[in-house]
Amino acid sequence: MEQDFSEPKTFIERAIDRHPPIVPPNTSALEAIAAMSNSRSSYVLIATQHKVIGIFTERDVVKITANKISLEGVPISQVMTRQLITLNIAEANDIFSILALLRSSQIRHLPITDEDEKVVGVITPQSLRAILKPSDLLQMRRVREIMTTEAISVTTEVSVFEVAQQMATHRKSCIVICEQATRHSSPCTERDEETEENLLLEKKFKVNTANQPQKPIGIITERDIVKFKAKGLDIVETPATAVMSSPLVLAQLNFTLWQANQIMQQHNIRRLVVVDERGYLAGIITQSTLLQALDPVEMYSTVQILQQTITETTQELKQQVAQRKQVEEALRDAKKYLKAEVLKRTLELTLANAQLQQALNERIEAEAEVRRLNAFLEQRVQERTAQLQASNQELQQALSNLKSTQEELIQAEKMAALGQLIAGIAHEINTPLGAIRASISNISTALEKSIRQLPQLFEQLDNNDRIQLFALLETVRQNPQDLSFKEERQFKRALKKELQAQGIEEADAIASTLIKIGITQNIEIIIPLLRSSNYKLILEAASYWSVQQNNVQNIIMASERASKIVLALKSYARQENFGQMTEAKVTEGIDLALTLYRNQLKQGIEVIKNYQDVPTILCYPEGINQIWTNLIHNAIQAMNGKGKLKIDVSERDNHIVVQFTDSGCGITPEIKDKVFTPFFTTKPHGEGSGLGLHIARKIIDEHHGKIELESERGRTTFTVWLPIK
Repeated sequence: MEQDFSEPKTFIERAIDRHPPIVPPNTSALEAIAAMSNSRSSYVLIATQHKVIGIFTERDVVKITANKISLEGVPISQVMTRQLITLNIAEANDIFSILALLRSSQIRHLPITDEDEKVVGVITPQSLRAILKPSDLLQMRRVREIMTTEAISVTTEVSVFEVAQQMATHRKSCIVICEQATRHSSPCTERDEETEENLLLEKKFKVNTANQPQKPIGIITERDIVKFKAKGLDIVETPATAVMSSPLVLAQLNFTLWQANQIMQQHNIRRLVVVDERGYLAGIITQSTLLQALDPVEMYSTVQILQQTITETTQELKQQVAQRKQVEEALRDAKKYLKAEVLKRTLELTLANAQLQQALNERIEAEAEVRRLNAFLEQRVQERTAQLQASNQELQQALSNLKSTQEELIQAEKMAALGQLIAGIAHEINTPLGAIRASISNISTALEKSIRQLPQLFEQLDNNDRIQLFALLETVRQNPQDLSFKEERQFKRALKKELQAQGIEEADAIASTLIKIGITQNIEIIIPLLRSSNYKLILEAASYWSVQQNNVQNIIMASERASKIVLALKSYARQENFGQMTEAKVTEGIDLALTLYRNQLKQGIEVIKNYQDVPTILCYPEGINQIWTNLIHNAIQAMNGKGKLKIDVSERDNHIVVQFTDSGCGITPEIKDKVFTPFFTTKPHGEGSGLGLHIARKIIDEHHGKIELESERGRTTFTVWLPIK
């Protein structure tokens, strides 16, 4: 039951025991004890004309019994407690002040009076525990945290009178009866009578500690002493084992306070004996210690937070309703925008394809020009050897032209590599575009059906059906469908079984519909809906909304995927600007290159990325990206499209270290030193120019870094070192 802390007076009213046992002051003490025993109460009030003048508790009975005071003919007014703490009900502001009063005064019974000082009732830890149910606080704490560890225990040899004496001496409400431990005495040791008596007392009565393991077998409480006194038993001659409560209800150290509270309520007891994992006595937990565990300040703060959360949640729900209307309008606009964007992207890709084809033709012409120039230069050198000094100026000009041609060749190599990727990139873009087209068709069909169904919904559904429909639509919105075929079958069987158990007809068809709209479990909340006469119409409407929601998510995912590919293509194709360095993240460039080669990688290559958190570096980003493109391209060809490609990025010795390791055929030692030589290649004619690794090392040199190669059959690693500063 939910606690209403906002009405403290009501809460206090429920905590008052309005039928306390009351006797007049001339009642004999023995009759008062009998009244306590019969009512199973821990106290009795002494009042005259409904005004309380004293109280007599179980602890008072134990003290009188321990001191061997005869109560025969003694009125209760002579042995009651007169210095009584009471509370006027008008001054009881809240339950927390009452808890503080009980704790500070160290009392367990608080009489409540009205404005005429007449007794209204009594508040006790038991009555407070009956209404205080902060299960969250009780479940968060353990028995070991609040139990009383110094429990008084006695052996099986003591009498009830000796137990009562120990209760009075130690001011304890109970004594635990434990099995007698075996003691080993040293031979040839004589003890005098005083020593023997002290050892006997120590053996009978013990304050429990970790060094004295004892197994509890029973318990005697103040209430038991009251019962014995009421029955007139000879407590001096009666052994404790004959009247103790046994078998014991035990609690473990790791029990939560909630578990302990439930056990007390189930067995109608006020204390539990706590044992460790071996069954040895560890301590005692009572209703009072449970009540002390409920910190008033913490409970009050929790209530305030809950009330604030409810207010904030209500406001958020109002905002979400307004936002939902805006989203619906935005979806209609997005549909129009997506159609225009698809057409625009298609035109851009057509233009890009034409430009790449032109760049490929230019590269072929440039290669022919380079061969012609090389032949020409060799001829000129042979002819002008004798005239070298005179032709020095012309030679410098020729070298300048050669450098310019090499830069053009690097760009042509970059465009050629991009040309080889066009088919894969086109396929990667066509896939999300196809998904978008299919999703738009599905949304259009579902939307049309929903619109046609609206008049029927408003005509046939009453207000309760509409509420159930909206609740179902909200559940569908929060549970987007993303299940495999195997998972669908498993959930369908479970739902069908649960629906049949609820007596729902057509359970198989309904289970199929619920799976389609994303409801796989916790169907208790929609059982009333399924019992409605219009449940088929409601489920059909929810199905149409589910189709629209799932297809919108497909469009978003496909658009993001196509956008990512186009961005990678645009970043790669952009002309390099080697005149100015910028800050860049190495891992972003690697991911860009992986995006371009995604179509080839997914055919049979497993990419394993191990990126550490590394800082950005000052570099030429386009040049750095060209390095990653060349290395990934070489790895794919070395593995013939099948294998593993591992990419490691780390920081070592003030450098960013990038390692590409492939499982290809490897590089033989004979050609290992030639792979960075211009125009050297082991690929078939037409598949490579031999400039990829040469260009990569040239760019690395410009960044004052280095590239290393390690290779063996089945494993080749290129390691690139780039300085951070």
